[in-house]
Amino acid sequence: MPISRIRHLVAFTALSVLTLAGCTSEDDIQNKTVAPRYVKLAEVSTVPAFDEFTFPAVVSAVKTVDLSFEVSGRLVQTDLTTGNDIEEGKLLATIDRQPFERRVDEQRTRLEQSKRELDRIEKMYAQKLVAQSTLDTAKTTYELAEIELKTAKQDLSYTQLYAPFDAKVSQRLVENNSFVAAGTPIARLQDVSKIYFNINVPERLLTANLNRGIEQASASLTTEETQWYPVNYVEHNTQPDPVSQTYEVVFAMEPRADLPLTPGARAVVKVSLQGSPFPDGVVVPVQSLVGDKASGFGVWVYNESSKLVNKVSVTVEHIHEDFAVLSGSLALGEKVVAAGATKMRADMKVLPYEGEK
Repeated sequence: MPISRIRHLVAFTALSVLTLAGCTSEDDIQNKTVAPRYVKLAEVSTVPAFDEFTFPAVVSAVKTVDLSFEVSGRLVQTDLTTGNDIEEGKLLATIDRQPFERRVDEQRTRLEQSKRELDRIEKMYAQKLVAQSTLDTAKTTYELAEIELKTAKQDLSYTQLYAPFDAKVSQRLVENNSFVAAGTPIARLQDVSKIYFNINVPERLLTANLNRGIEQASASLTTEETQWYPVNYVEHNTQPDPVSQTYEVVFAMEPRADLPLTPGARAVVKVSLQGSPFPDGVVVPVQSLVGDKASGFGVWVYNESSKLVNKVSVTVEHIHEDFAVLSGSLALGEKVVAAGATKMRADMKVLPYEGEK
């Protein structure tokens, strides 16, 4: 074979190999570029009702007051058995009345004396035997005697303590025959005309549901959560606890013979709310979110026809456990990347991961 022909054949073979190698390399790169990634998708759904919440509660009395005398003296009678129920108006304690009765008699005598003196001065004044100043002094003495008698009678009434309302004797603080000073508590009373349930609601939960009404509420003992009793909303604090950042909310129920509750008992309160706090929102898994609060959040939306994903900006309204409530241009039924969202890029081709079969 001529040398020139051999040279042409070698050159052609080398060119063919290089051409084949070049084509293979480009194909490989292209295949790697367009090879779809399998991802887990989640459907954009409606916001759950968020209509029922359960809170631990503590049973309390409507009010607790310390009973005390407004005068000082020695206790001579008490009817303050701890734990007893008492009716409004019942005599609970008495201090020695004799010194106060003597005081009333003394002031009554002084009043009578000042009245006689005033009558005498008035007659003398009519006869122009005394000056106007003497008459004025007699009148003042009589008026002061009236005041002193009223004060003495009032102090006498303060020697007996009566139940200010239907109550339970929570604690007896002073024993009978003890000397008590005015203002010293002798017993603690609890108003149990209603049963109060105190719960603490987190600030974020109260704020999110501030404009929603309570549809119904019920309470149960922690020892028997199968039986629930209806309760009514009473009030709530408008300032949070500085440590726990929770608001105290109070519910109440009428006392029940079949439910013996005492202040301090542990219970559970279940509250159902009306409507939805996010009527225009949608829900996606928390893992779908990309971005942050400073730069803004987004999700990768999957296009079923093109198999491509594109990022859509959203506003996070609320996060609850493992899902997020969003507002924005997302539509119900659309699918978003639920796992591996941080590895996505615009117009990236993906396929839904169906799991092991």
